[in-house]
Amino acid sequence: MALPELVRRSATIVHGTILATRCESEAGGARIYTYVTVSGKEFLKGGPGQGNTVIFRQLGGQVGDQVVYVPGTPRFMAKQEVLLFLTGDDAGGYPQVMGIFQGALRPVLGSGGERRVEPFGPEGGVSLLADSSTGGQGSRSPLGGGFGDFLERIRGLVKAQSKGAPR
Repeated sequence: MALPELVRRSATIVHGTILATRCESEAGGARIYTYVTVSGKEFLKGGPGQGNTVIFRQLGGQVGDQVVYVPGTPRFMAKQEVLLFLTGDDAGGYPQVMGIFQGALRPVLGSGGERRVEPFGPEGGVSLLADSSTGGQGSRSPLGGGFGDFLERIRGLVKAQSKGAPR
């Protein structure tokens, strides 16, 4: 997905810090989910009904000696700063990362000391498609620029999309 579509399809967009992860088996041990608790510094779209934490889940994890690995799923750790695009609640009542890994990003320090955006995706590759509305700048990375600029692009898209939404 390109960034505008990712923003449009996400129920919640949160910039925050991972507080904790836990794995549980469900359906009689047939499935393992990892539950991730995030403390939101900023909810750019949507958010929890109360407080500033959101819990999402993803398929996979380890319970005892049973391991379920789903290729492409990000591995989150406590104290990690993240930018997440989350779906609406699944059948179990939890949101998930949009597009398995596309909606999981993080700020990292670049070589010049600036904060930039990096995906959690496989091999750290680009997780978003170039936006066709960039006016011929399709060769520019959709994650290009600083982290603050990227957040501003998301805020602008949320605002523009909310104005165009039917009332």
